[in-house]
Amino acid sequence: MENQNNNQMKDNSSKQILLSVLGVAILVVAVVGVSFAAFTYTGEGTEENTISTGTLSMTYTETTNGISISNAQPTEDEAGKKLSSDNEKFDFTVSAEINGEAEIPYEIAAIKQVIPEPMVALQNKDVKLYLEKSEDGIDYTSAKEPTAFTPSGSTTEAGTPVGAMVLYKGTFQQSDEEYFRLRMWVDHEATLDPTNLQAFTVKVNVYGKAQAKAG
Repeated sequence: MENQNNNQMKDNSSKQILLSVLGVAILVVAVVGVSFAAFTYTGEGTEENTISTGTLSMTYTETTNGISISNAQPTEDEAGKKLSSDNEKFDFTVSAEINGEAEIPYEIAAIKQVIPEPMVALQNKDVKLYLEKSEDGIDYTSAKEPTAFTPSGSTTEAGTPVGAMVLYKGTFQQSDEEYFRLRMWVDHEATLDPTNLQAFTVKVNVYGKAQAKAG
């Protein structure tokens, strides 16, 4: 009788351990599922370009001049274009101070940053960038439709370096400023690896070279 009770107690104990293990496994899966859907946006670095006959600069209200996605779920373009939280978009201003008869062709470029371990960088084709422009900082219209990150194969005439993606080309013919808004998301057709923490970060810079106006 005593042996039977002992066996029963062992069976009950084994069932409790099994249930506890299953409970922990379910909790871990639930936590991973939540974290994989999270968005985080950051950036790094600053840049100011000085041209011989004028100054071209970029200013922004955020503490950094870039944007990053980490462990983000694939997103349809129409939804990505409407991301509106403070940490889901990057607003910046490009301005020029021109002295004399000159004009400044300029480019806005996204520069891919190295992703620190243990995170893994998303592939270029899996990341969409979308740029909007405004004359007053209030009403924005599309300046570049959603496009996968596409690095330049050579340094451009305006000075955008190899490996950076040109987002916009413009020209200042007088002292002025223009407003921009950048959003970035994971393409809806991307196939992600749930076993790795995946991220993608770009720094935004402006490049330009002054030219004499045609007489």
